[in-house]
Amino acid sequence: MTADDVKQQLQLPGVGQIGVVVEDVDRTIAFYESAFGLGPWDVREVGAPNVWDRGEEKFIKARLAFATLGQVELELIQILEGDSLHLEFLRKHGEGLHHLGFFVKDFAAKLEQAEAMGFKVLQIDPFRQAYAYLDTRRHGGIIFELITPLGDQNVSMLRGQMPG
Repeated sequence: MTADDVKQQLQLPGVGQIGVVVEDVDRTIAFYESAFGLGPWDVREVGAPNVWDRGEEKFIKARLAFATLGQVELELIQILEGDSLHLEFLRKHGEGLHHLGFFVKDFAAKLEQAEAMGFKVLQIDPFRQAYAYLDTRRHGGIIFELITPLGDQNVSMLRGQMPG
């Protein structure tokens, strides 16, 4: 599969989110605010009792922080409880860029299309309608995330409960 195949078949919009795994959200926010003037931040502690992580149901509790960088949302992710893809990344690579998120209006169709193209779903919300991490790591080492845009059906409720 070529980059052109992915571009033509998935037709993803521009990057809408940059997801960064951190050890301590508050420490990272303090640094980003003082060094770069980033903010304001929307900080949430969320629990997801039944996230599907590589085919296994898991409980994850996270502290998330969101800030806007122009047209892109910066998401900081600190896992508080449960084992997840994020902690695996942290153990292997340390803090850093975890995923690029794409806000797609036709989430279910894009997810189905990505799976048909051979991209495995690494993690997905239990309702299969808010977010899904796709295993795109062999193409540059970064996970791609499909995200339902805020305002779409049920998402405002889900975004307050689900990591990602």
